[in-house]
Amino acid sequence: MNKFFTKTLSRFEEFVLSYSVILMAILLIVGVFMRNVMNKSLTFSEEVASALLILVSFFGLGYCARKGRHITMSIVFDMVSNKYKKLFMIVISFVSALATAYITFLAARYIISVQSLGRVTPALQIPIYMIYSVVPLGFLLATIEYIRSFIFNITDKDNFYLTSDIRVPLNLEVKTDLSNLIDKLEEEKEES
Repeated sequence: MNKFFTKTLSRFEEFVLSYSVILMAILLIVGVFMRNVMNKSLTFSEEVASALLILVSFFGLGYCARKGRHITMSIVFDMVSNKYKKLFMIVISFVSALATAYITFLAARYIISVQSLGRVTPALQIPIYMIYSVVPLGFLLATIEYIRSFIFNITDKDNFYLTSDIRVPLNLEVKTDLSNLIDKLEEEKEES
């Protein structure tokens, strides 16, 4: 069940994120072409591109948390033994879950206040709160990922989890920094 959920969610996120980036690029290129060559502007293209940028930025939070592709500052983490790496991951995932849960709450409150204002986009007349609603959703997905990582690190005695998707055996001697370790483990996962 857990693997099915993770795989399905990852594929859905990959689909949404990749096609959003492609559509955003196409819209911006067509918008520039129309403005500079045809001397006509597509009034909706910048609105849609802005909405897609918000979608990619915030909907991708959970995906980045699961894949370990967010910003890391790992100098201390890289120097300690696996036993302490596991302890670090327990603390980091717990604090990250609390922080993203709180931001989810704040973002949801903001969406409710924006909805009450009744603002809409100028060209397409899309309610602004609908576009911004991806913000709490993205933080909620990140919160779920950090909670899963925390639980996995607490319950699994033989491994430590860098993310809910990336497991490292405690007896494996790690001789590389965190970013390279994640890359190496992802390559091994794809090969198997």
